[in-house]
Amino acid sequence: MKKLAAILIGLVVVVTGVSLAPQFLIDQNRLRQRVTEAFQQQTGLELKMGETSFQLLPWPSFQATNVVLTRPGCTPFVAARSVHADLSLLAILNREISFQEFTVRGAGIMLHRASEKQCSTWLPVISQDQRVAAPVAGDAVTPRWKVSFGGLHLTDAELSWQDDLSDSHVPEGGHLHLASLEMAGMRSVSPWVDLRGTYGHTPFTLRGRLGPLHQLLSASAGQKDPWAFSLGLTLGTGEHQDHATLDGLMRDAHRLKGVNFTLSGRWTSLRGLRHLLSRAMPVDLGQLEGTVRFHSDDDMVAASNGTDMALTDALLHLPRRLVLDQVHAHLGSATLPAGMWHVAAPLQLSDIQIDADSAQAPFVLQGQAAWGRYAWLFHGEAESLQKAQSALLGRIPASVGLKLNVQGQDRTLSSLFSRGDAARTDARQDNVSFDLQGQAGRQGSTLAFSGQAALFQFPDIRGIPGLLVHDGHVKGQLVLGPVKDAGLSFLSLQDVVFDSQEAGGNLSADLPMQPDAGLVGKLHLTHLEGERVSSASLTPAAEPAVQAGPVPAAGKGEPGDAAQASRPPEVAPAEGKASETRLMQWFGSMAGRPFDVDMTADQLHVAGIAYQGLHLHLLGLGGRLSLSVLGGSVQDVPLAGEVVLDGTADPLRMGMKAHPFILPASWVQSLLGQPVMFEGPVQLEGALGTEGAQPEALWQALDGQMGLSLVDGRVQREVLAPLAGPAASLLKLGSGTMGLRCFAGTATFGHGQAHFSDMALEVKHLSLIGQGTMKLGDMSYTFQLMPHVTLVGADFSTPLALSGQNGTVHIGAQDKDQAALDTARFGSDACAHAVQQARGGQKGLALPARDDGHSGGAGGILRALGLGGN
Repeated sequence: MKKLAAILIGLVVVVTGVSLAPQFLIDQNRLRQRVTEAFQQQTGLELKMGETSFQLLPWPSFQATNVVLTRPGCTPFVAARSVHADLSLLAILNREISFQEFTVRGAGIMLHRASEKQCSTWLPVISQDQRVAAPVAGDAVTPRWKVSFGGLHLTDAELSWQDDLSDSHVPEGGHLHLASLEMAGMRSVSPWVDLRGTYGHTPFTLRGRLGPLHQLLSASAGQKDPWAFSLGLTLGTGEHQDHATLDGLMRDAHRLKGVNFTLSGRWTSLRGLRHLLSRAMPVDLGQLEGTVRFHSDDDMVAASNGTDMALTDALLHLPRRLVLDQVHAHLGSATLPAGMWHVAAPLQLSDIQIDADSAQAPFVLQGQAAWGRYAWLFHGEAESLQKAQSALLGRIPASVGLKLNVQGQDRTLSSLFSRGDAARTDARQDNVSFDLQGQAGRQGSTLAFSGQAALFQFPDIRGIPGLLVHDGHVKGQLVLGPVKDAGLSFLSLQDVVFDSQEAGGNLSADLPMQPDAGLVGKLHLTHLEGERVSSASLTPAAEPAVQAGPVPAAGKGEPGDAAQASRPPEVAPAEGKASETRLMQWFGSMAGRPFDVDMTADQLHVAGIAYQGLHLHLLGLGGRLSLSVLGGSVQDVPLAGEVVLDGTADPLRMGMKAHPFILPASWVQSLLGQPVMFEGPVQLEGALGTEGAQPEALWQALDGQMGLSLVDGRVQREVLAPLAGPAASLLKLGSGTMGLRCFAGTATFGHGQAHFSDMALEVKHLSLIGQGTMKLGDMSYTFQLMPHVTLVGADFSTPLALSGQNGTVHIGAQDKDQAALDTARFGSDACAHAVQQARGGQKGLALPARDDGHSGGAGGILRALGLGGN
């Protein structure tokens, strides 16, 4: 018994001694140094460790804290709180480090592909020809140690990545929390993987089996049998848990060659995946389920760089090498954000079905689309899945036959009976259909299209409200040029014929797709009915604060309450400047590229003006843009003129010649940033020029003379009362518009000022003549006016002085010291004189005869009081 006790005590002492001996007999610092030196020699990576320990019993093991792994001169890409490894003693005797169990706790892993290659920190998985040569110590070659793992355990780890070399301008990256990673049987032919983690606040798992890891990690490992894999992924918890399975095999695992796999699953929402792969998924997707099958195009490996590459780089190249063999998928929704293609509303696709039974079978895409207030059903079909991929991605030029049909979902009646605000809109479309058919490919495409609609409303594009088309028909051909590195080379519309109640004609155009490409086109309109085309409603502007001058009451012959009761609408200066800025930006963008557009119109009706035989030519070349009126007439008045923007020198120069132009009054007032107060045809005669870098400078540099005349139009009644003077209280004006016989004048620009002369305005019983000056810098003005009110054969008139700035108007009596307005030169008919002066003696629209019916009689008295018509 004593011998047995002695033996046991001795055994305990020996075991304890053997287990403690490494702590005292082995220099831990020296061991740590040799391990790090050997690690760097064989991998090129720097290994740093804090405290380390090594023990032999109960089995050899190694433990270290604060382990950091870096590339020389770079930031760490692995940092672990602690590492514990159990080793095989027999393997060490054979110069092999065999980790039975390798446990890492609290690791932070950062994968970073940087613009400087020496600081890229992708996983150090290298190919055979990139292997680090065996280090030399003196004249002796230090043999390499083999390293193998039996099991890997990773707990509480953070994985993040960043790619500075992505196609986008902003580096892309992401972050995952790995709660645990268990890899068992790593030396076997079928290792097991069990990964648990969270992405954001969503838990996920990845479980399954892989092929032999040495075939995946080593370029020199034999690749005799196919490398099989089967993985299952779950995302989320509960009933709405997403899941996917990936099953397949590879002929060459390390080089990712001979890949064949099937991916199937169901995803209720892909928003998280879109955040993870923002570049690959630019749109919001949801409710995806189905099955797809792929194989790899191994010829593209040699075409990429002709050399073997690291496994991590091969993974990056794999997606572009995949070829789709079969697909059956259903996508619940896909949303393109608002603003794409300059459309305010987002494009929403729903109930999308994608099918192809095999590579040789037709590729079918169908579903529903909603764009703001509009909805369609679409059905597209490619000749075959294989041809579609070859035409889109193939290296050899190929094309594929395409068919597309779009049917509008009529919403006119459904919106009337719907209680939902989203469906109760003014969007209208009836019997809308569109067909597209032809051959498409990267080397070029030719597609014939046709469409029709009993009623169709265009989406809101760039702030322009939807335009209605009644009984519309269109057909033509769409030709797309080869797709090159810079994108689509050109796009043209050929032999397009269209017709509707609003417009009809034909069009051919080459549309610019590259920065240096120009727009070339010919547009012929057989008719355009502007009155039928819906347009944006003008937002009424705020009224100015009209300040009555220090004048006596109206009863003493001075403007009083009547002048204050009806005030002209204010022009918001900020709105005017914004309009000028938009105009300059539009002209500037057009002048930057070539333009050659020829437009003719047989009959064109716009804002009550009927144009006949109109011919316009837009030409831009070398930074100079011109719009020329080469022909056309309005009521037998021939039109001619030109607008030029010259950006070939600094500062920018602009010029306009009108001989004459006839434009709707609403257009002229909108271009000047003014509220619409007059309606009818405005005839412009003269020439103007200016230069400058900003809209303000262009205004102040205006030089030249321009005559403006509007005859047989209409005017807002509220504009007239402040101009009627002391007889304003005698007029019955009311609201709305009234007939305008003329509004004419001549403006001479120079030295930062505009001088207005020979001004005249006449409506029924009110006529007005005047002259004045405006400073173009601050837009302040002063005018001398002489209103005449004729009532039952009696005339009332008092000279007035009108001044203002920035929408503030001041009306008062004319200064006694101020030179009186020369009324004699206007003669007996002020309108005839002013119109003749504004037109420079040229032919123009006929001036209506004076309404002399107010000179006497009961009817004349009623009309003079504003009771007898407009």
